[in-house]
Amino acid sequence: MSRGKVENAATLLLHLWSESPGMAGLPEVSVELADRFPLAESAAEVLRCGAVTSAERGLLPVAAELAKREVGVRRARCQADPTPESLTGHVAALDVLASVQRASGEVDAVAAHLAEVVEWQYDHGDRAGVAWALRESAVPAIEVGDLDRAGAQLTKAASLYRERADDPSMRLAAGRCDALLACVRWAQGRPEEARPLLETALTEFGDDDGAVDVLRLLEALDSGDDIPESVPLGGEFGQLGWA
Repeated sequence: MSRGKVENAATLLLHLWSESPGMAGLPEVSVELADRFPLAESAAEVLRCGAVTSAERGLLPVAAELAKREVGVRRARCQADPTPESLTGHVAALDVLASVQRASGEVDAVAAHLAEVVEWQYDHGDRAGVAWALRESAVPAIEVGDLDRAGAQLTKAASLYRERADDPSMRLAAGRCDALLACVRWAQGRPEEARPLLETALTEFGDDDGAVDVLRLLEALDSGDDIPESVPLGGEFGQLGWA
């Protein structure tokens, strides 16, 4: 099958996933396209569409299989040509897979996928990408009560972000790490360490909307209350979610 025919087949499959997602054999044909063309961007797009559509329909095992196959295509593309675009595609595919697995109750898998992100971003010199993955890794660690690991990951992430303190977005990202780390210290019964972290985060947030949440955390801390459940402390990775 020539490149043009591959694109035509992918276009047809994308249409079928959109208009006839319950069509018999559609997942199998989508996987077959990727098997025949393991580096094709269009094949990865079909798998992504199939995974998301299946997850939305509540077919999580099908969604997981399609998402795993997309990760395989994206990983192969990175190995063949590790460009910023291929690396971004790899992270996005892992995000979809992690979201499906989280919906299936496989929270441990989320941490494993983030470890892969850390490895790839480190190997290709994207220290901000490593920092992001470490920050996101701290969230499932907090969820399972591994506060020591979460604290170490957030400390390292904040340090990496501050290597580029001349970039406002990096300072903001470091502030988010500080706010999360403050909550970790708070949960560990070390509120005296949480306050300076929140004060630093407030400085980094500036006029960002997140400053309001930090102020609420400071107020609760000073009042001796628990961490407010209404303050969003979750991450981004593996959080796509389906109703």
